[in-house]
Order: sequence, then C-alpha cells, then structure tokens
Amino acid sequence: MFIEIILLSTISLFILFLRKGKLDISNIDIEIKGYKILIVMAVTEITAVFLYKTFKHNNILNILSMSWLVYPVILYVTLLNYKKSYMKLLFIGTLLNFIAIASNDFKMPVFIVETMTNGQATKLYLEAGQDLIHSILTDSTHFKMLCDIITIPPPYPFVKTISVGDVFLLSGIFIFWQSNKCNTQQAYSTSK
Repeated sequence: MFIEIILLSTISLFILFLRKGKLDISNIDIEIKGYKILIVMAVTEITAVFLYKTFKHNNILNILSMSWLVYPVILYVTLLNYKKSYMKLLFIGTLLNFIAIASNDFKMPVFIVETMTNGQATKLYLEAGQDLIHSILTDSTHFKMLCDIITIPPPYPFVKTISVGDVFLLSGIFIFWQSNKCNTQQAYSTSK
C-alpha cells in the first residue's frame, strides 16, 4: 500500500495547491505524539519483509512472522493523538486490519480476482506461504469483510485489492494533508 499512500498524498497536496494557489510544504507544522515509535516500527516492518523474502528458508528467522506487532504500536500512537480527525480514521483503519490479521493466523487474507494480470502467479505465491504478511482468502477465512476484498481495477496502473481498513487509512492520510492547510495558510499570512 506504499504506492497508494504516495499517490494519495500527491493528489491531496495537488488539491491543496489548487484550493490555496500556493503551497510550501516546509511551513507545515505537524505535531504527532509518538511519531518516533512509528518510524522505528516502519523500519522494522520493511526489514522483516526484506529478510523474509531473502532468507525465507532459514528457520532462525521465524521471529519475522511477528511483523504484525506494528499494529498495536500504530493503535497506541493514534490513541495518543486521537483528538485529530485524521488520527481517528487511522485508528479505525488500523483496528479493522488488525482484527482481520489477528483472526487469520496473523496474515491478511487477499481475494485474488481473475482479471489481475498476474492473478494466477499471485495466487500460487500466496498458497505456497511465501508472503510474510498476506495469505489467500479461502472458505475458512474469518472476518472476510475486513480482508483485502475491494479490487482497484484498471485504469489504476497497479491493479490490486485493499481492505475496508485500508480505505479508512487512505482517507486518514488524505485528511491529514488537507487538515494541515491552516498551518500553510498561517505561514503565508505571517510571511507577507
């Protein structure tokens, strides 16, 4: 979902630019309590996924299956900042994704649509258990409505499925950029 976060942030900043006529990201004042914990957990998650893909046959690295530990940390940080509207959306999205993951052997089940260009390869990959954080959605999957079941079809260049929780997370990211418009507006009015 990293690509979607970057795309949505870019779109949100573009809309902010259209609304205000100018945009200076350096003047946005962002205060998030506990953000350093998020950075550490993001690096941990990226490292875990990389190591799992590189050394998946090494039994010593079974600890990497605990990559789901990032979710309680995100929930904690969003609760620290719960007064902010975008944090409420991030909390809901994280909670919904965590419920789906925790109830399905700590992997997010994914519905693979036949229209995906690499759908069959992805299905075989997930069935073989070669992904650290995803599995294939089956009849025995719990909380199917919270799993990755929403397909983003073409013309989106990266056809994939996302969850209801991901929709909340992406909405929170969009609102995060839009809610910081006051800070950009204040920065412009003080610099004149």
